[in-house]
Amino acid sequence: MKNNITKKRESNIELLRIIAILMIISFHFVYKSGYVLSDLNYNAIVVKSFYFLGELGVNLFILITGYFMIKSKISTKKIIKLVLEVNFYYIGSLLLMYAFQHKSFETLMSVGNIFLMFFSVIFSRYWFATAYILLYIISPYLNILVNNLKQEDYKKMLLLFLTLWCVVPTIFGIFSDSEKILFYNRFIWLVIVYLIGAYIRLYQIKIFDKMNKSLIISVVTFISMILSIFAFYKMKGIFIKLNKIEVAYFWTPNSILMALLSVAVFEIFLKIKVKYSKIINVVASTTLGIYLLHDGNLQPFITNTIFKANEKLNGSFPITSIFEATFIIFIVGVIVDLLRQLIEKMTVDKFLESKCYSKIQTLISKFANKVYKIF
Repeated sequence: MKNNITKKRESNIELLRIIAILMIISFHFVYKSGYVLSDLNYNAIVVKSFYFLGELGVNLFILITGYFMIKSKISTKKIIKLVLEVNFYYIGSLLLMYAFQHKSFETLMSVGNIFLMFFSVIFSRYWFATAYILLYIISPYLNILVNNLKQEDYKKMLLLFLTLWCVVPTIFGIFSDSEKILFYNRFIWLVIVYLIGAYIRLYQIKIFDKMNKSLIISVVTFISMILSIFAFYKMKGIFIKLNKIEVAYFWTPNSILMALLSVAVFEIFLKIKVKYSKIINVVASTTLGIYLLHDGNLQPFITNTIFKANEKLNGSFPITSIFEATFIIFIVGVIVDLLRQLIEKMTVDKFLESKCYSKIQTLISKFANKVYKIF
């Protein structure tokens, strides 16, 4: 007799998604507050420490993507839903700015922008959303590449990429903007992180083969990043001459320490056991929406008008203010995106299951096949 009971997957990675978005919210709160470092006091250490969490959160999201997408296929319907989700938040944020009569609304709503707001993905209104969708679209070809590589060749490829766009920028970033070295850009880095996530799924990275190793590496790496703040501040005179004064030097997503920390934290959550939780999985499904809500046009209004971030980060309890703002933004984001998902089910999902969409898809497929034959 067939077993009709479907095994529900554990929620460890979904929990990691939630933690990652909390990291990103807290980072945006401090990074976009306008906080200016004048002295390395308690407030500065707190603020600069949260710099590391933002890029860690981004790396974790893409490691998750690579880990799952190497065994998955892309869906045209998902691409459509992702694009519509981005537009929902971009256009929605503009309407909210109009409702609150925000001073930057008139600038954003020029004739050109009114037309372009329906193409927010193409014009990278949210850099991560555009990069993520592009990565999703090209993922089948990345998968073909790595599935046809021997493990040893795959490893050599990753080591080459990490040398070019991780090790070299970390070393020479002291003298220049690390994002301008060897034509580095965020999309190149996301592809590399995707490939690392895929490698972890297909093989096992030996240095992270046990939970205690991953924990030790995570703790030691993060402490090293915090201590580096003191070191760079002590040597600030030298770095000012080099036109490099960011004391949170290792905060960039492709720094050696950040890459190591990202993989170590990811490995921890792969190894922990979290039973299936519908609540965790549902909340995790809202993480992209939370990002789109708080990091778009509304971001300055949320950070400095509602939460008065710069004022609070210079106050007596900056860490309390960061946690408070992060929690509120997160809860509001979950509620808003659950409402968006409900609207999506009643509109977009029904259309994508309709005969009309099937006919459109058939026509597009026929046209694509004709174009393919021409080439």
